[in-house]
Amino acid sequence: MDRIPTIGAKFFFLMLASTIVCTIIWQQFVTDHLYNCTDPLWLDFLNPGDWVHGHVVSVPVVVVRSMSEPDTIKQGWTVTGLWVLWFSFVGASVAVSAWVAVLPWRWADEEA
Repeated sequence: MDRIPTIGAKFFFLMLASTIVCTIIWQQFVTDHLYNCTDPLWLDFLNPGDWVHGHVVSVPVVVVRSMSEPDTIKQGWTVTGLWVLWFSFVGASVAVSAWVAVLPWRWADEEA
């Protein structure tokens, strides 16, 4: 029973770390590459579903536009596709965090 709080704490901190990593990856490789919102919020990964809205135009290459222009999404992508991508990030974070949390950490086992 002593392992359950330890696993929970490891999972919490691993999820926090993976959320930070996913946010960085999303900002670097998804925002303004797969879509562009002309009135974005900060850290799009942490604001799911608010990626594009209103009149959305499908374009071959996404470029940053002014607020007077419509939001854009890369051809071949949809808002549903962005949701699937976002959920895959979240699912992978949960899966990896859970898997690593239940693994015995060598340095923690040596101290016990």
